[in-house]
Amino acid sequence: MRGRAFALLAALALAACRTPPPNVRAPAADDPRPAQRVAALRELASQRHALRASARAESSGPGGASFSSQLLLVERPACLRVEVIGLLQQRVLVMATDGVRYELYRAEGPQHEEGPVHPGVLAEVAGLPLTPEAAVSLLLAAPLAPDEPPLRAHEDDAGVLSVEWPDQTLAFDAAGRLVSLRFHPGERGERDVLTAAWSDFRDTPAGAFPHRLELALPETGASLTLAYRSVELDPVLDPALFRLGLGTR
Repeated sequence: MRGRAFALLAALALAACRTPPPNVRAPAADDPRPAQRVAALRELASQRHALRASARAESSGPGGASFSSQLLLVERPACLRVEVIGLLQQRVLVMATDGVRYELYRAEGPQHEEGPVHPGVLAEVAGLPLTPEAAVSLLLAAPLAPDEPPLRAHEDDAGVLSVEWPDQTLAFDAAGRLVSLRFHPGERGERDVLTAAWSDFRDTPAGAFPHRLELALPETGASLTLAYRSVELDPVLDPALFRLGLGTR
């Protein structure tokens, strides 16, 4: 871990000579915080493995806005179950994947589909350009930081410290909590493909957890906000929960 920290600091020292945007400053070359924030996030990601939650979901886009209640089961590396609950407490839609196959149930036809997991499955089902593994890490508020040293870091007037790689940027608040992630793949990384923002941190028996997650797709103007009503971190989940043979047919 010490070697990684030195590599991070060396990379940041090389980037320190670049001119930062207005109201943003590069940390000193020997500032340990960027390395510490990334190391702490890696440690958190290694410890936080599952989530059981209920949430109020709001989605919006060019076609309008919609609201729903959702039940979420999440387990690393790529197990996910999402139930959309209707006004009469009926299951309107259920999607489950164990990371290898996915199943999708709709109250209205076609009622059921299934198949092998592929990188675009969540884009097809939910309009999110994420693999199940990436979605799980965002819902756990503990994405895996890239292994390679970052290109640069900068801090704004509010004390938010951002650490940037070629394809993504992580931002941490003054308390060291991850508050946003921006995916910007591409040769120059100038355009965000997806942004995630975490807020409303509350204490739980397993530590502080953000009770609000906002996802945005700048290219399409679509967004999804989850406001958690209940949260249970790191429960023991039956693998059968990630297959729809559990009473949905």
